[in-house]
Amino acid sequence: MTDDQGANGTPADPNAQPPAGNDGATPPAGDGQAGAETISLDEAKSLRSENKSLRTRLRELEKAEQARTEAEKSEIEKANDRATAAERDLATERLARQDYALRLETASVARRLGFRDPDLAFRLVPAADVEFDESGQPKNIDRLLGDLVKSHPYLANGTADYGGGPRGTPAAGGRSMDDLIRQAAGRR
Repeated sequence: MTDDQGANGTPADPNAQPPAGNDGATPPAGDGQAGAETISLDEAKSLRSENKSLRTRLRELEKAEQARTEAEKSEIEKANDRATAAERDLATERLARQDYALRLETASVARRLGFRDPDLAFRLVPAADVEFDESGQPKNIDRLLGDLVKSHPYLANGTADYGGGPRGTPAAGGRSMDDLIRQAAGRR
């Protein structure tokens, strides 16, 4: 077939228009699966099982590669890795001990200062302001809790309540409310 012949072997008309929606240079649009084939359920199951076995084999190969690289490391590299892990564990343990010591010291000082709730005292102490000595014991809890009691006196036991009025002492003149009511009723 030559360029001047049509699809059916007759001479092509150079002035002829291509079909509507087609400029002649692009192929007609289809569903995109002209060459695609459908697979059966059995084929899909076999592909899934093959995929599963390949993923399992990949994991095994990755483990083997990791073991090989571990075996290739020199004794110095292995010792360095162990030392790094030990330092990390030591730092974690040190932080846990400091937190425990901070809780104990805060509760002890809070009880001595008369805090109503020692657990609340621990939560109110800013951890960033706490200083620790070489042994990991907090050394400025007295000052921090003292400042907290000065700025918020209602946190500690005392004669002042939230409003600053007397608490637990009789009214002026040493008379109780009952005495004042009796006097007003004329019984005394």
